[in-house]
Amino acid sequence: MLKSRTILFLVLFYFVLINTIPFLLPYGGIGGDFSQYIKIAKDLPQLTDNLFPIGFPIFLRIFETFTAEYFYSSLLLKSVCFIFIILFSYKKNFYFIETVFVMMIKSSIWIFIHQGSEYITLPFLYLYIYVLHQYFNGTLKPNKFLIYSTILGFVLCTIRYANIFIFISILPFIICFWKRFHVYRKTLFTSAVLVGISFFLYLLYNYISVGSLAGENNRINNELDTFWFDTYVDFIGVINISNPFFYLKTFEYSSTVKLMISLLFISLDIFLWRCCWKITKNNKNTLVTFLLFIAIANALLTFFAAILQGIEPLGIRLLFSSSYLFWFAILILIRENKFLSDKLLIIFCLFSLVFNAIIIVKNPINFIAYKNNVEEFIVYKKIKPLYYFDDDKKVEETTYKIPFTPKTFQYIHENRQPDFIYQAILNSINPSIIYLRDNPKNINPQNIIYSSQLNEFIAHKKSH
Repeated sequence: MLKSRTILFLVLFYFVLINTIPFLLPYGGIGGDFSQYIKIAKDLPQLTDNLFPIGFPIFLRIFETFTAEYFYSSLLLKSVCFIFIILFSYKKNFYFIETVFVMMIKSSIWIFIHQGSEYITLPFLYLYIYVLHQYFNGTLKPNKFLIYSTILGFVLCTIRYANIFIFISILPFIICFWKRFHVYRKTLFTSAVLVGISFFLYLLYNYISVGSLAGENNRINNELDTFWFDTYVDFIGVINISNPFFYLKTFEYSSTVKLMISLLFISLDIFLWRCCWKITKNNKNTLVTFLLFIAIANALLTFFAAILQGIEPLGIRLLFSSSYLFWFAILILIRENKFLSDKLLIIFCLFSLVFNAIIIVKNPINFIAYKNNVEEFIVYKKIKPLYYFDDDKKVEETTYKIPFTPKTFQYIHENRQPDFIYQAILNSINPSIIYLRDNPKNINPQNIIYSSQLNEFIAHKKSH
């Protein structure tokens, strides 16, 4: 048995990491999608864009009332999500150890460090797993299950459109396990239909408000030149679900070395699938069977959707729900059947957590210093940040020393360049800001932020 202080240490260590690492990243964990969520949040209650659903922006807007800005709103929100899951699991005695362990695999640490809708998905996904568990155990009556699952399903779909695949996956599950789960199939089918109806009503609201169901006009894959390579990359992303330690980065195979490294990693993922298959071979746990099937079916549906839409490569973020469901189920089986000791599981989970934290941070930078400087510059110059132009084209090289030798080499990190950092910060201040590619003409200079001005302002502050 694990000691309480060991689990407490893991929880506190994790909490410190997810609240510290964003400050060490050049972009603060802010991606392009986050700026769109901020834009939607600022426009609420009016809906002006539906490329992304409204759920995450609503939560950001609520928490913004406490923080007065959206970057810290996101940090506070993810802390609340994490604490809620841990306390709920402990209070309900619902696979508490497994819940802590699954937080430490690669997908969980990545989504809690970056600013995105995935971490707000997790509390509702976790509650859905709990409701399923209660229903399968006979603790929750079918009528109550339908109410809870429909509400949770609707919320999940208004946070991420792709979450509807979780409930679509219920239909092939019923067919594949028609006899084995005949007791549950009617209720599960009804729950999937109810979630589908509620989601359709939400899409109808989108259409009435904006003129499209889910921003589908911006989701068609027209990049036929890279279609097959993109499909291959997406397939590798699905294969990588079996790997709890690291994300498989695919290469453009310009050299034999890169090809061999990639094949090695793919072979490792396939080996891990074989290990997981052996773990699940004699499984009789109803919840585990359901979660494993839904995880894989959801990943395949996401894969085919990616082919049609041409969205970003399927990686940790887009396949997070599948990865979480899959490894939550696997960890339940590992501990139920004692395939590995808890001490060994702690070693594996800590390795995954620390390894991914190091990979994410790589070369730490003081993001808050940059953020404060940009905000001070805007106030000092009385500039309304409507446009941004990188006129300085400043490039900063990072120097590395080869261990045990006097030799050094330089490397240019894209995400450490001033232009990259400024864009991430400006996105959080004004998500509608326009980035100019050419020298601006016929635009009021008072509405333009120049990178050279920012660089001079920061250099002046450092010199005093």
